[in-house]
Amino acid sequence: MAKRDLIIRIGGEGGEGVISSGDFIAAACARAGLDVYTFKTFPAEIKGGYAMYQVRASSERVYNQGDTFDVLCVFNGEAFEVNKSLMRPGTAVVYDYPGGDFEPGELPPGVFGYPIPMTQAAKEMKSIRSKNMVALGALSVLFNIHESTLIGALTKKFKKKGQEVLDLNLQGFNKGKELAGKITKTDPWTLANAQDPKDIIVIAGNDAVGLGAIIGGLEFFSAYPITPATEIAKYVAAHLPKRGKHLVQAEDEIASISQVLGASYAGLKSMTATSGPGLALMSEMLGMSSMSETPVMVVDVQRGGPATGLPTKHEQSDLFLAIHGAHGDSPRVVLSVEDVHDCVDMTVEALNLAEEYQCPVILMSDGSLAFSTQTIPAPNPASYKIVNRKRWDGKGTYKRYEFTPDHISPMADPGTPNGMHIATGLEHGETGAPNWRPENHWAMHEKRFNKLNRIVDTYRPVEIDGTGDADVGIITWGSTIGVAREAVQRLRADGFKVKGFYPKLMWPMPVKQYEAFAATCKKILVPEVNYQGQLAHFIRSETSITPIRYNICGGLPFNPAMIVDKVKELI
Repeated sequence: MAKRDLIIRIGGEGGEGVISSGDFIAAACARAGLDVYTFKTFPAEIKGGYAMYQVRASSERVYNQGDTFDVLCVFNGEAFEVNKSLMRPGTAVVYDYPGGDFEPGELPPGVFGYPIPMTQAAKEMKSIRSKNMVALGALSVLFNIHESTLIGALTKKFKKKGQEVLDLNLQGFNKGKELAGKITKTDPWTLANAQDPKDIIVIAGNDAVGLGAIIGGLEFFSAYPITPATEIAKYVAAHLPKRGKHLVQAEDEIASISQVLGASYAGLKSMTATSGPGLALMSEMLGMSSMSETPVMVVDVQRGGPATGLPTKHEQSDLFLAIHGAHGDSPRVVLSVEDVHDCVDMTVEALNLAEEYQCPVILMSDGSLAFSTQTIPAPNPASYKIVNRKRWDGKGTYKRYEFTPDHISPMADPGTPNGMHIATGLEHGETGAPNWRPENHWAMHEKRFNKLNRIVDTYRPVEIDGTGDADVGIITWGSTIGVAREAVQRLRADGFKVKGFYPKLMWPMPVKQYEAFAATCKKILVPEVNYQGQLAHFIRSETSITPIRYNICGGLPFNPAMIVDKVKELI
């Protein structure tokens, strides 16, 4: 397939402006009407260590961060060494020389090198922090990053800090342009021309979850900060109080889920956001949500585990915990998002499902999406369906856990006349009074589980990418879907018969849809970023399918070439 995109990677030490430089390029590309997908990774330390930001921009839709980079900009010797083995013939490398902390020596064959004295220029300006601005100016000249949109992004960021700060950064930017203007460009890479303006926004995954929560009618939010989920709380903190709603920073995850449960019991649409270690701590109160049939929504932004693990790195290893992380038989709904657009839409859906089915709903994102900035259509809040819980109409005798045809009982907010009832974690009868009789416990289990059965039939069907029979069918989830989409496109372009199956409803599992898809494929491949093959495990245990596992867990996501190569091995 012809290449229509440009992938720029920036590497350096944490604190050198690597991440902000990437953000400026992404914002500039988006302002120019290009489709943008970013990936960033950085160490857990506050400052120092290798940090990397990758921007992929195209005039066409991009689904992932790409295979590797076309352009590499390195701020120090460590970044050069880390990426040296990834330089292919044709790669363009912009590096800090002379005056930096390394001499690159002879570049790999076919690699184009552009030395820019970033550190030296910043020192001459008596502003070492402007080093990344020098790099940005050079990149704009060398690779046609639209200057007006880039300056617009810089102005938006720095003007609120004062004209002096803005001028200093623009001085560094212009110095970089001047230095690059003296270089003869020899590589083939250039950014696509600006496109017609589109009604889009540029937003990161965590912010998109926060936006979805606001659109979905969130009324109460409580959370304890944890990487990589904290930005959700920061977004909600900036916007929820303006709407007269409520936010609490709790002392820990157990307190936050307890507060969310209490607020929901009081009648408010409520949620929290955490990562794997926090979700583990919340397991007892998620059981309480199941038992008391109290709506609760939890966002789990997955990271590398177990324990503290890899707190800033990507992994998809909480599926076991999300689906079965509870004592007793504790039903819940588990969803997962594919991209930043999904982070908006499916947060609304998750809040709706929690309200409709009066149960815990866990929405799974991941470390890659959390920090990924993408262009998405500007959401129209009026276009979203908002679901609220079934409430008691005040007629007759109130029974909080009344057996109903759809197994969902009306709720009465505290203070509702004649709506008083007992709400504890104990097993109960229809009125809420404790009841330990065996037949009652069985009947209440059936009520709690059966109300979720129709989700499989009423939730939107799993997307199938392709028609007819295939030699290999790819089933994957989360942000790996975007990688699989591109891999399927490439394989088809090369004449291979492949299809994709991309579930968003992870639990309850739409078993019939999995089996119908598998019946059209000779082999089923399940790529996922965890060691145990967690989705493959559920496929094997819940269906008649025998999937082929393909697992990685090095803190980084798949790239399309990896899946393409694996499929070719199987055919």
